[in-house]
Amino acid sequence: MQDLLEKRNSQLSSVTMPLPGASHFDNERPLNIPGRYDGVNLFEVVVSLFPHIQPNQWQTWFDAGHIRKNGVPVQGNRTVRGGESFIHVFPKTVEPDVNVNVRWIWEDDSVVGVFQPAPLPVHPCGRFNRNTLIYLVNQVLGEGALKLVHRLDANTSGLMLLAKSAEASDSLRHQFELGGVEKRYIARVIGHPLQDRFVCDAPIGRSRVLAGGREIEESGLPAITEFQVMTRMSDGTSVVEAVPKTGRTNQIRIHLWEMGYPIVGDPAYLPGKRRVNRQTLDLSDGPMCLHAESLRFIHPRHKEPSQLEVGLPGWASL
Repeated sequence: MQDLLEKRNSQLSSVTMPLPGASHFDNERPLNIPGRYDGVNLFEVVVSLFPHIQPNQWQTWFDAGHIRKNGVPVQGNRTVRGGESFIHVFPKTVEPDVNVNVRWIWEDDSVVGVFQPAPLPVHPCGRFNRNTLIYLVNQVLGEGALKLVHRLDANTSGLMLLAKSAEASDSLRHQFELGGVEKRYIARVIGHPLQDRFVCDAPIGRSRVLAGGREIEESGLPAITEFQVMTRMSDGTSVVEAVPKTGRTNQIRIHLWEMGYPIVGDPAYLPGKRRVNRQTLDLSDGPMCLHAESLRFIHPRHKEPSQLEVGLPGWASL
């Protein structure tokens, strides 16, 4: 195993130096039409699907021929069918720098475990396509060889599981969706919680808010996180263990923020119950102190309980 891990990490180094998104390339992103838009013109569809983008920006892209079907530019007045796919081309793209210190920590015939550094988006989104975890690891084993079965925020470091087959992917996805995977996170927060153990069960809203995040809503989805204080630091911060019992977007971050203990370095959920419209940190920023330390799951092939873990980051012991 050790020889294999050393080989994989050497391969990772070769594909990240330089970063694949550092040179100009035509970034082609899929534009898929949901069934509910069957018979609607394309311009109306994209304006509805992406309300954060101004309609005049879409018109500029249509006029420049950046929206294409089978390589041919299309116009916004085209009537679309549900399930139809187009390509949105971003010419001469250069992606922002990311943390490339990805580390291969486990591999068998079904599952790969890697350490995700931060900031690094897991999958293509926004300004990122090639400078993402899934693109980098698939440069090692081949395009499409590894499949995502869960997500980490781009600013969260820690353990990621990847599947090597459709069967493994289905099994692991099912476990994550049904809450069958036991997750342990470590966070450094502002403040000293009064209790050594505490729970937050505040429901989390479905709707996106600033920076694509979520907020507490009485009518939101049920969400439960168990916390335990590990260390109260002399600088007024604390290191806590977080065990989410549900899997809502930004759950740990929101629950700590709601209880008055925002995570150190969180770009969106700030002290004093403040929110800002910022999502991914830059390399020059300090870390968001949230780390996925371990995952316990049923192995998709031999059906036995399995656990993978990564070490603690430096900020957890300062």
